[in-house]
Amino acid sequence: MNSGQGRLSGEGYGWYVVFVLCVCGVVAFIDRQIINLLVEDIKADLLVSDTQISLLQGFAFAVFYALVAIPLGRIADSTNRRLLITAGICAWTVAAICCGLAQTYAQLFFARMMVGVGEAVLTPAGFSLLADFFGPKRLARPVSVFTASSFFGSGIALMVGGYIVNAIQAADGISLPFFGPLRLWQAVFILGALPGIPAAVWFFLSVREPPRRSAPSSLQSSREYRRGFLEAVRYVGNNRRLFLSIYAGISFLAAAQFALGAWIPAYFIRIHGWSAGDIGYAQGFIFLVCATIGVVGGGWLTDAMQARGHRDANLKTSTFGGLLAMPFAVAIPLASDPMVAVALLAPAVLFGAVPFGGGVAALPMVSPPQFRAQLVAFYLLVANILGQAGGPWLVAQFTDRVFADDAAVGWSLMISVPLLLAIGSLLTLSGWRPLRAQLADASA
Repeated sequence: MNSGQGRLSGEGYGWYVVFVLCVCGVVAFIDRQIINLLVEDIKADLLVSDTQISLLQGFAFAVFYALVAIPLGRIADSTNRRLLITAGICAWTVAAICCGLAQTYAQLFFARMMVGVGEAVLTPAGFSLLADFFGPKRLARPVSVFTASSFFGSGIALMVGGYIVNAIQAADGISLPFFGPLRLWQAVFILGALPGIPAAVWFFLSVREPPRRSAPSSLQSSREYRRGFLEAVRYVGNNRRLFLSIYAGISFLAAAQFALGAWIPAYFIRIHGWSAGDIGYAQGFIFLVCATIGVVGGGWLTDAMQARGHRDANLKTSTFGGLLAMPFAVAIPLASDPMVAVALLAPAVLFGAVPFGGGVAALPMVSPPQFRAQLVAFYLLVANILGQAGGPWLVAQFTDRVFADDAAVGWSLMISVPLLLAIGSLLTLSGWRPLRAQLADASA
């Protein structure tokens, strides 16, 4: 390796790339999650139900995000990831602005789909970049930090969104240059999208494409593991128990967090009479601090356990994180005092975020380099359908169909979130043994 390659592949520069990817992840999640503060305003303007709102929160974004992530993951395995990520940032920024220009539910739904298409490139290409900067034994920490940016971004989205909502309400309306007079939720979408412009320029100018790490010789010589979609599917099938525990287990745990993130604002607005701005500040601060600590702490704990010989540490931390979050998730809607409910939300988010540090980091560890980004994209397909789409939708189904009462959103959360956490914990538990065996074979 020449000196230029050494500089680009060194861990010092690698941590700089982690930082840049994290900033881009924060920008992405502002565009993705800011809608959760706008539920009541969108419902009033567009005359839609909780179920229709849940489709905007999850399905419209997540399903198309996940489906496009697979071909983009394959592209990331064979082309310049720097250019691919830059194009993705530009695409989702334009789509997020279009959300603010929507006049009907159908237009908003389509714009949310396009935000998903643009953001689908960041995670698979980002994971692929990090795997080339860091060795397998040191990958959990950078991946956990990068993953933490999603929770950090959720917190920023809620806090920034809360500030914008309060500012617009105080001004009694808003008119933006080039856009004219806007409804509150439209202005929030547009203002939240603008940071994507400098983010795209910064990423393009400062991040360089690293040399790809070579596959182990046993994989290089095996026709079964040639780069390609069918070979990636075959590899997952040959290790189905392990990938079921990662793909489905982590996705159910993610569904619980997405359900909380999507419907906690509506719960506080409807039940406790808080404003969107007030719950934005409170929930945003909790996601900013507690979720970030949970994700990064999960990665560090996983690395520490692996150093002590626990090869299944990635999934162990995921299982225990989900189990520890359950009692707090049950207690939140039972609290009559809103400040107690906020206090209970903090540990529910902290422990619930632990699986997304070490747990997700297991994926690039057990994935051959030839199609690592594709296997991450497969995870995104499952995680977005079960997680981002399924979690908010399940809560809305209980509210609209079981209770048929918007004020029952608290009961819907109390049933849905612990149920999702229990399923995810059991699935990750089932992967402990396969993960030990896989990593033992890799080190043999």
